[in-house]
Amino acid sequence: MNPNYGLKLKQTQQLNQKLQQSLRVLQMSNQEIEREVEDWLQDNPLLERKEAEEFADFDLNSHISAAPSRSHQIGGDEAEDAWLNVAEEQDFNAYLHAQVCEHPLSPAEAARVHILIDFLDEQGYFTDSLADVIDHTPLDWMLDEDDLQNALDTLQTFDPPGVAASGITESLMLQLMRLPSSPARQLAGHLIQSSFEELGKNRQQNILRFQKMYPESTPETIQTALDLIASLNPYPAYGFASAEPTAYIQPDVWVKETAEGWTVAGNEAAWPKIQINQEYAELFQEVEDASPEWKEKLHEARQKIDSLELRKNTVIRLAEYIVERQEDFFIFGEIGLTPMLLKDAAAELELAESTVSRAANQKYLACPRGLFALRYFFTQAVSTDSDNEGVSQGAVKALIKQLVNAENTRKPHSDEALVQLLKQQGIEIARRTVAKYRESIDIPPAHKRKIIG
Repeated sequence: MNPNYGLKLKQTQQLNQKLQQSLRVLQMSNQEIEREVEDWLQDNPLLERKEAEEFADFDLNSHISAAPSRSHQIGGDEAEDAWLNVAEEQDFNAYLHAQVCEHPLSPAEAARVHILIDFLDEQGYFTDSLADVIDHTPLDWMLDEDDLQNALDTLQTFDPPGVAASGITESLMLQLMRLPSSPARQLAGHLIQSSFEELGKNRQQNILRFQKMYPESTPETIQTALDLIASLNPYPAYGFASAEPTAYIQPDVWVKETAEGWTVAGNEAAWPKIQINQEYAELFQEVEDASPEWKEKLHEARQKIDSLELRKNTVIRLAEYIVERQEDFFIFGEIGLTPMLLKDAAAELELAESTVSRAANQKYLACPRGLFALRYFFTQAVSTDSDNEGVSQGAVKALIKQLVNAENTRKPHSDEALVQLLKQQGIEIARRTVAKYRESIDIPPAHKRKIIG
């Protein structure tokens, strides 16, 4: 018999270690990246902090008081208190609820996802059964296990990866499945499912142990698989704020008005700055046979510096996109918000949608109107009778607030009356939607707003 030989071309994509680190760094908040950089400095003697520089940070308070007067702009005493109107940092559940509008779901499908979000535990896991959800919700909601399973499948595609898993094993597997297919990813899946409890802290011992268990895998593949597992987050809710307000947030970017329009500037005080120790670098150039360990340390140091620079550039690019699309917000306030989705930003910036999501995660901009999370500006459209683009949910909420503030307190607007008033503005939404928006901005129902006498 003659053996048959053939060539087969196969295109695959693999996340190398540098890209994995860059994505992980991009996801981090300012507080998290500061702790991460401190760990790098302790672990790698080739890294050092840059000497402190004098940064001419934008004086936002003076900009507020000096802003030219506009009929729709904050002014007077309200301008002095603009910094008190700090946008609330989203907790984990609010972060998930905000993502529902980013998915093509029917109202019923979206409602089921919202329900499941509220059943997640403090770690971001879904540990109840679907039958328990049905038992603990009103009968007239007519929930069905098959429909809830579809909603759970949808929720598990949300950020952060691994959310709504039944436990740590499923959470890690869900995160792995978002990575490109590779032998290392396949092995990482086997290790998580069958040998997770055997993962020790000693890396070399892990490699030796798993070489015996998986002789068909090379040491390099095992090492890469262990790197993949180490990059995963065992608790999806880790790193998010609690429901309590955040005491202090350092903005990542400043947004100010200039003669050329609204501009974005990075808050240099918020970006950790590290560099390679020049003394050690010069020593490497003199030594021809430097040990592989030190060469690896030098390579790691350069990768970490690059990842910080990429994080900064990506966040600033996203902030510039937001300012360009949401200019009316900076002039008129919340009522000027324009509908905007992550996928639109990703297409414009030529980035993956998941990358944009990471860049928006726990990043903030400061402007004359206060401090706002970048995710605050991504809002779903509400349909109108005048155009296809619609207006943003934030703008509708602001309009409801204006209508309530201007109402006769002896005869306040009912939700149905608000529906009709919004319809006159070209915005057609259901009464229950008005009630939901009203509750989300802490406006009580009409009978509680009524003042007698």
